[in-house]
Amino acid sequence: MLIRHNNAIKGPKYDTNFAISAIRAIRCYNPTYILADKAYDTELIKQTIVEETTALLQIPVKTRQKSGTYRSKCRTIFRPQVYRFRNQVEGVNSVEKRKFRGINNSRSTTLQIKETKLKNVFYNIYRSIQIVQK
Repeated sequence: MLIRHNNAIKGPKYDTNFAISAIRAIRCYNPTYILADKAYDTELIKQTIVEETTALLQIPVKTRQKSGTYRSKCRTIFRPQVYRFRNQVEGVNSVEKRKFRGINNSRSTTLQIKETKLKNVFYNIYRSIQIVQK
């Protein structure tokens, strides 16, 4: 598994702020599924996935689901056996933090963003070399 899209900004922010731009960036790869955890259970994110991609969304519905057309449809198309593959994403995050240190040492925001993107490129190279050796 390779990293296809990354984004970083200054300070702690919610990941959902980047979800729409990430969905639009990865749609050129024609994904079959888009997997995300319950934090991404918003009507806007689900609407973007359905209307702008051909992928099936696999986002579990929060227990206190609010109303919404796309959220209601999610209950019927959610496949737990597909959603189990989300642990591979968490594995990528873990490997990247272990191999390339999970701390950014840069002080300025622009350098922190560059450092994060560079670590993602290094991870992709590292992973590509492993795939070729197998």
